[in-house]
Amino acid sequence: MNKVNVSVTDLASYISRKGNLAGGSYGSVSAVEGTRLHQRVFADLKKAYGDIVITEETLVYDYISESGMTLSVNGRFDAMLQNPGKPPMLFEIKSFNSTKESFDALVRPEHVTQLKLYGAMYLLTNSDVLDISLTLRYVSITTLDSFENTYQMSYEEAEKFWEDTCSEYCVFAKTLLDYQNSLYDTVSQIRFPFDTIRPGQKEFMKKALLALNSCEAFFVEAPTGIGKTVSVLYPAVKGLVKNRYDKIFYLTAKEATRGVAEATLNAMRRSGLIIRSITLRSKEKMCPFGTECDAKFCPLAKDYYGKLKAALAESLVLDEITPEKITEIALRHNICPHEFMIDTMEFCTVIIGDYNHVFCPRVSLTSMEPGNQRIAVLVDEAHNMIDRGREMFSASFSLSLIDQMIFDFKGRNTKIETMLHQLRNYFANIGTCFESSGSCFKLLEQADEHKVLMTENWEAMRQPPRQLYAKLWFTIRNLAPVLDNLEQGQTRRTAVKFFFEARYFLTVLEHYFDTAYITTASRSNGDTTITLDCLDCASKLDYIIKDRMSVIFFSATFTPYEYYRNCLVGPDCDYASFLRLPSPFPPENLEIMIDSDISTTYKNRALTQDELSQKITDCLNGRTGNHMIFFPSFEYMNQIMPMIENNLKKDSVTGYKIISQVSEMTSTEKEDFLKAFSEPYDGLLIGAAVLGGHFGEGIDLVGDRLTGVIIVGVGLPKITPERQILSNYYSEKFGDGFSFAYRFPGWQKVLQAVGRVIRTETDTGFAYLIDERLAKPEYIMLYPDHWKI
Repeated sequence: MNKVNVSVTDLASYISRKGNLAGGSYGSVSAVEGTRLHQRVFADLKKAYGDIVITEETLVYDYISESGMTLSVNGRFDAMLQNPGKPPMLFEIKSFNSTKESFDALVRPEHVTQLKLYGAMYLLTNSDVLDISLTLRYVSITTLDSFENTYQMSYEEAEKFWEDTCSEYCVFAKTLLDYQNSLYDTVSQIRFPFDTIRPGQKEFMKKALLALNSCEAFFVEAPTGIGKTVSVLYPAVKGLVKNRYDKIFYLTAKEATRGVAEATLNAMRRSGLIIRSITLRSKEKMCPFGTECDAKFCPLAKDYYGKLKAALAESLVLDEITPEKITEIALRHNICPHEFMIDTMEFCTVIIGDYNHVFCPRVSLTSMEPGNQRIAVLVDEAHNMIDRGREMFSASFSLSLIDQMIFDFKGRNTKIETMLHQLRNYFANIGTCFESSGSCFKLLEQADEHKVLMTENWEAMRQPPRQLYAKLWFTIRNLAPVLDNLEQGQTRRTAVKFFFEARYFLTVLEHYFDTAYITTASRSNGDTTITLDCLDCASKLDYIIKDRMSVIFFSATFTPYEYYRNCLVGPDCDYASFLRLPSPFPPENLEIMIDSDISTTYKNRALTQDELSQKITDCLNGRTGNHMIFFPSFEYMNQIMPMIENNLKKDSVTGYKIISQVSEMTSTEKEDFLKAFSEPYDGLLIGAAVLGGHFGEGIDLVGDRLTGVIIVGVGLPKITPERQILSNYYSEKFGDGFSFAYRFPGWQKVLQAVGRVIRTETDTGFAYLIDERLAKPEYIMLYPDHWKI
């Protein structure tokens, strides 16, 4: 292959972007905001000029270098006026959200280069057109005011500009081409990186490759031991040669689990694969100073783009790019490590990161608009995506942040202070209503009191908080220009945090809030909070995925499949498919014991605690080795564990050790807990933990490191007003709200806990499940096929 594809935007950025990292990202515009503003501008052009307006036309033109390399440049200009008898007028529209009031204050060199590239490509593909008018227009996202400049370009100027720009880029493009050829050559030749293919793995990989090439959302339930990571990464890498996608995102819920993907890629490299990968890390962990990415406050932001090319020359010779390597190179070149990580990512084939890096509108590193270049997305432990997805599209705003802002901003700006006090009065009225048992949303948002749900210190409604929206909108509109000149310090930190929290709150209201949302007001620990609570993220994820992503959601627990499909991409999704694989381990290796004689429901716990503690004691008595007991809550665990210890003492059991999970454990405390399971205990080791917590999933205790688990209850989430509303929502939508809000999420925790026992084909152990509901048909139907009871 002797061809490199590059977008007009990337080409212009590489050639012309210079200077510092742009400070004050509070002035930036989201992709959604930019798209909607462009649509408004297009509508105005159509209205003014009629049918002579052409919008969003794609241009592709090739440049052949002296060495014979083809540089294929592609891009889509915003608008063009084709007035008969006059040179065409091409428009490039840029939106802004700052207070700058002139073209010279807004213009960036890469924008001019982008515009001129469109002009040159148009002239060179239309030889009958001799010259063109090029207009770069900046439009305010808030006021719709515009500033513009127009350039003229002749055919001869177009030829020279095209030659100069492309020939300069070809030096860098040659390094991209060399990597691209090495990648495709080795992808074609590489074989499966391990000596044996496990049962189920061949079918998994074959169907994964088909799904990736067909732009599907492929759900795979693969029990422990099949080798899920290599079963998705290997076909995803092989699929690169089909040119259906050129980037693979491997996403995890926890940073600690990314090492498995890194190790799998390294195994493929040892088999001959040449591939560039990068592991992402959060900005908070990458930033050495903890300051804003602004040259006024951080030395690593100064002349960032002037130093970037030299830093990229170092990072792009690496195959495996870790956060540590990124930081080392960045600091050597005196540039921001986090921003350098993102810029390096653009030239990597595999990106290992968090769910947020693709799906969260607040931090996504990919375009969230349809029609963009396709990517392959591999979502590990995807049963976590339902709750994480809801969190991504939810937003909240608290009184404590307003109070801190009022305190820090005192005496700085009278207009903003007045607006802050108006916001504070809004939140103070919520507290007054809570104390008087009146409806705060009826008072503040004119909500129908028959359509609100109220409990102590909590209230919900189905409509958006329009009055709060207006107050926040005007506050941050006036705050933005002040932030431009606010000095570094506590006041600035508070103001920036306030701005971003408010802005995301407004973004959710403007672009996402629909019938799958509720607005809640709550008071806890002296603070009052308004939350835009996303009940169902399926339509949002479907919008992001459809027609632009091939996604594999994989987990050991996708039962029932319909629950996960409906909650992640929706019941009407026509591009979803499912594969359930059997366990590769002999079923006799895991002894499943079901005890349905005891009720563990909240109202019966005091009545059954003696019997429960005795049954657990009887199960453990006479055993040695490492065991874990999972409870539905810390309260229940702390109620039963002392009774179990007393029973062991009564039975004269010696040589036992009990360790218990506590709420809000530090990383060190979690590591210490797991260290107790690093090798078999000579006596009886009992670890007490909560279902769905840190130790209930995502830990790998191989062999004798875990002999058995005892699971108390069916993992039902705590009954809360929010959970009840979720149940009602799914009752309206699917007719079985209790299962969607309680049963299925709880059962997933149970399956994950049972999955800690058997991790390899030689492991043996037991799982003892205790709850009377386990004998009911609605639970029996959820038992995995490999459970032999």
